[in-house]
Amino acid sequence: MRFYFQVVLEGVKQTLALCSLYSPANEHIREHSNGALIVCTYEGEGKLVVIQAKSIHSVVAMVPFGDQRNREFFLVEKFALGVIDTGDTVDE
Repeated sequence: MRFYFQVVLEGVKQTLALCSLYSPANEHIREHSNGALIVCTYEGEGKLVVIQAKSIHSVVAMVPFGDQRNREFFLVEKFALGVIDTGDTVDE
C-alpha cells in the first residue's frame, strides 16, 4: 500500500488506495519452510493498482529478502516498531 487519497467520482467522495503488486509466493521456499516463509518478487512501478480503501482487510509489511538484485521480499504480518522491555535497568 503506497498511500490513500480521496477523489470525487460521479458526485460521490471516495477514499482510494494506491497499492503495489507482488508475484505469487515462491512455492519452493514456502514448501521447504512448511509455510512459515512467504517470499514474493516485487513487480515494479508498472504493477500499481488503485482500489477502494474500504476493500482492504489487512496490511502486511514486505521486507527485503536476500540479494536485492532479485527484488525479493518476505511477508510479515502484524509488523510493528514497538519498544521491547527487556527488564534491564540502567544505573544513572
